[in-house]
Amino acid sequence: MSNRKPTLYKLLCFALAIVMLVGVVGCTAVPTGTYPSENVEGTTLAPATEPTTEPTTEPTTQPTEPSSTAPTEPAVDPRVLVYELTQDDIDAFYTLLAECEEVALIGEDLDLIDEMTNSLDELYEYLDAQSTIAMILHYCDITDDALETQYVESSQACTDANRGYIEMVRRMYLSDTPAKEHLFEDWTEEEIAQLLAYDGEVAELQKRNVEIETEYRTHTSDSVRIPLYIELVQNNNRIAQLFGYDNYYEYAYARVYDRDYTPEELLLVRQYGKTYLTDAFENALRNFNNSFYSLDEGQQKVVTDFLYTNYYRARKNYVDAYIQALPETTATALKQMLEVDSTLTVSKNAEAGAFTTMIGDRSYVYFGPGYANSATVVHEGGHYYASLYTDLGAIPLDLAEVHSQGNEWLFVSFLKDHMQEKPYNALIDYRLYSDLAMVMICLMVDEFESLVYTTDISAYTAEDFDALMESVATQYFDMRYINNNLTDINAYWREVVVKQPVYYISYGMSAFASFDIYLTAEENFDTALSAYVYLCESMDEEKGFLGNLTAAGLNGPFQEEFYQELSAFIQQRKK
Repeated sequence: MSNRKPTLYKLLCFALAIVMLVGVVGCTAVPTGTYPSENVEGTTLAPATEPTTEPTTEPTTQPTEPSSTAPTEPAVDPRVLVYELTQDDIDAFYTLLAECEEVALIGEDLDLIDEMTNSLDELYEYLDAQSTIAMILHYCDITDDALETQYVESSQACTDANRGYIEMVRRMYLSDTPAKEHLFEDWTEEEIAQLLAYDGEVAELQKRNVEIETEYRTHTSDSVRIPLYIELVQNNNRIAQLFGYDNYYEYAYARVYDRDYTPEELLLVRQYGKTYLTDAFENALRNFNNSFYSLDEGQQKVVTDFLYTNYYRARKNYVDAYIQALPETTATALKQMLEVDSTLTVSKNAEAGAFTTMIGDRSYVYFGPGYANSATVVHEGGHYYASLYTDLGAIPLDLAEVHSQGNEWLFVSFLKDHMQEKPYNALIDYRLYSDLAMVMICLMVDEFESLVYTTDISAYTAEDFDALMESVATQYFDMRYINNNLTDINAYWREVVVKQPVYYISYGMSAFASFDIYLTAEENFDTALSAYVYLCESMDEEKGFLGNLTAAGLNGPFQEEFYQELSAFIQQRKK
């Protein structure tokens, strides 16, 4: 008898909650506020406050860094991603699904059941991989109707196959097959309860939520968006109730994102944020304005070039220099990503954004127009590197985001010896400011969602949602300060709560660990690098987010001394 447990039988039990791209990780919306003035890729970003010191002029010195010749402009090569899905492939899946159910119901030949289930797994994985390829090809040219149709049809085929598989597994459990014990021997009581709760109502709610996300994305008017959002919240709460939870906010923490901390425990992080991070943010913003606007024009260009220009077109290719300094396994992974497993497009017809996903067993990265700056490439490189050693869909997203953000902060620390001193200090101040802005917005958005999912919002207007968000935000700063220095918070929440509800806090929680990687690197770069390599190559899936941070020797977001250390570090950087 085969010792290989049917993977999809178990996998689907974890996927019952919501139809979402759990295997896709990458960049999302970023805070808008005070940024270096630059007009790049058609985007104008301006400072919100004036510098508190007069600009000074000083001789420009070259950073200590090996020069490199910029590569030619990468182009989308459709040969590396070939879409081959046919109706015959889809029909073959359903034929085998029926045959597998028939053999499982008889339940006499366990070896044959395992063999057929393995084959069914492979067919499903092929459908899923083809759907992902279709998505990437569509993103490369969102104006191509044929590519869009291909993506929509393949995505629907994959969703339907997923639903058919779950329903078949559910019938197996409810049957009297002699193979039941074999099929479900490793399932927990909670997983069985999840399976039994899945029915036609859950499937229809999931399907409608996908439609809502698409409709929401194609409209900008609150008169259309707000009713859609209310319906989404109600649908999600109903799904959570069918699976035995009071509301979707609690359900998402426990089941969708597999967090090893509860909503109640997060109250402590919010309190630390209000106690320590408000002052830290104000200091970081002041530091950034002072350091950046005291630079001469050439030095400012060094910073903005790093932040906005495609890494291979920048005056200095810091990414290649960083890769050369990394351990062999890490460097090999990042080279492989850039040379083999990525699409980088500058086409105006392409979808903006960057993300890492899986195509079968292959890790793959998409860089849209304007998303190939040095930091984003290193960010996605962290996701890609870790994905070679673990299934990103099997670990908490909080941990997956440490792989990306932690790599960014290691990169920033590395630049100390490869960039002019004053531009480097301005870059550090910018990163501290911008990441603190992200953390605080994450805390605000998460608390907003906790209230939305536990309040009767059926009659809410856009003004009601705005007021709710402001009631949360003003626990940190007054609205004038938020609007001038942080973000338009009422515009912001509209962009992150629909596609992946209750997800955004993961960026904040992972940022805390990534800050600690940087603070460690400032004391000893090799110690920080070793901790990061452990998190990517040797993490224990059973330890979760917090357990792996402890194993790597890093502070977590529930340790008060971390907030004290971070605040003190920013305070001492005052100019």
